[in-house]
Amino acid sequence: MEHVYSGKKNRSGSVSIQIIAKQGGKHRLIKTIGSGRTNEEITYLHQRARQELPRMQGTMDLFASEEDALVESYVSSLGNSRAQVIGPELIFGRIYDRIGYGRIARELFRHLVIIRLYHPGSKLKTIDNLQRFLGIHKKVYEIYRFLDQ
Repeated sequence: MEHVYSGKKNRSGSVSIQIIAKQGGKHRLIKTIGSGRTNEEITYLHQRARQELPRMQGTMDLFASEEDALVESYVSSLGNSRAQVIGPELIFGRIYDRIGYGRIARELFRHLVIIRLYHPGSKLKTIDNLQRFLGIHKKVYEIYRFLDQ
């Protein structure tokens, strides 16, 4: 008998995460881990199901702690889209503060100065770089309006 976990979309719009036993071409519900609506809730339930499966199959790693399993499941859920470059902020941010620009209370000004030092380019390219490197989404007219100040 093989145990697997799966997500089942409910009529209400939520997704139920279940552990199912496969035997002889038939599926039998063993345990419902829970249901969620957001991606974060569903990801968390998948992680719990991944932890529960080895327990149910009797193949638990004797030396792995629950904390290790949580860290491993969190790290496996990370992707490049969730990563941000912080090197420019560490280097150019210190210079920015040392020359006294840190007294300017406009966060967008700080981001624009640092990103233009790190990746010089046009204002349009700066908007792309803000999004790519810092995860800041701004429209062209917002940048132009800000620079007019």
